[in-house]
Amino acid sequence: MLSRHFLRTKVLQSLYAYSVSGGDDLGIIEKNFLHNIERLNDLGVTQVSALLYFFEVAKKNIEDAKAKFCPTEDEMNPNMRLVDNRFVLQLNNNYELKKACERLKINWSEYSSIFRNMYATFKTTATYKEYMNTENRDFKTEHEMVLATYRYILNYEPLADVFVERNLFWEDDYFQVAQYTHTILKELNEDFSVESPFPLPYDKRNETDLLVCDFAVELLKKTILLFDKNTEVIKQNLKQWEFDRVAMIDILILKMAITEFMCFPTIPEKVTINECIEMSIEYSTNKSRLFINGILSKMHVELRSQGKIKKTGRGLIEESFNGE
Repeated sequence: MLSRHFLRTKVLQSLYAYSVSGGDDLGIIEKNFLHNIERLNDLGVTQVSALLYFFEVAKKNIEDAKAKFCPTEDEMNPNMRLVDNRFVLQLNNNYELKKACERLKINWSEYSSIFRNMYATFKTTATYKEYMNTENRDFKTEHEMVLATYRYILNYEPLADVFVERNLFWEDDYFQVAQYTHTILKELNEDFSVESPFPLPYDKRNETDLLVCDFAVELLKKTILLFDKNTEVIKQNLKQWEFDRVAMIDILILKMAITEFMCFPTIPEKVTINECIEMSIEYSTNKSRLFINGILSKMHVELRSQGKIKKTGRGLIEESFNGE
């Protein structure tokens, strides 16, 4: 599920920490990197648990309204459509998801006021009103409503702030993992049951996930092993800039690129260059894009002429991989 681009950004962050710390043991760096990747699963599970708690709050709100001293006719005979959503019931009953929530000791009750406010505003949306008034109860309709609810609550700013309070490391990855988790929920069908495996953003049961993560680990390790050598390669190509005045992030991106050029024969150079430009846009200065593009193009030509870039298989194809 995790894309190469996303994992490249995680490698960049680890390289930055390595540079700032003065250099840790390679084994520790790899261990911390994998721990941080697996921690993304905790974020994904917590986001799904927030979705399920939202429906709990909705049900409690209906029950409280019925218990009022003088309930209205609508409060006495509420529309239970939302809280009886069968896809929500499927998620609530799934054994793996339950165990994951229990392991993380997730408890949203102290934030119930945020969820109540969120529910109150959600009821004013066209999505909610249309769903509550339709007579269609097929799985597709129920499923799409849960996905729409998930998007709504994960974009609710007070809730996003709570996630950051719970774990500062989640701030940078909150929306990316929310997108991955949304994809996971979208792919579940009506056969999803109590005993079904619950997919995760980084799922070790998925061979593709393992391969992509292995790529990221190797990129991290090899970039560190070539750290000083790549510094010299960069310096040789900085004709109009002083090395010490180049942004650290830009230097790290260039070092990752050189490593990919020379150590990953199946990855086309064009893919590497495009990915590094994207990272410069996301994480560096406004001028970094042009700088990275110019230096990488120059280094690419030089390294090729020196025979240091040898591509095979898919690396010979100058086009992006699927999912890149």
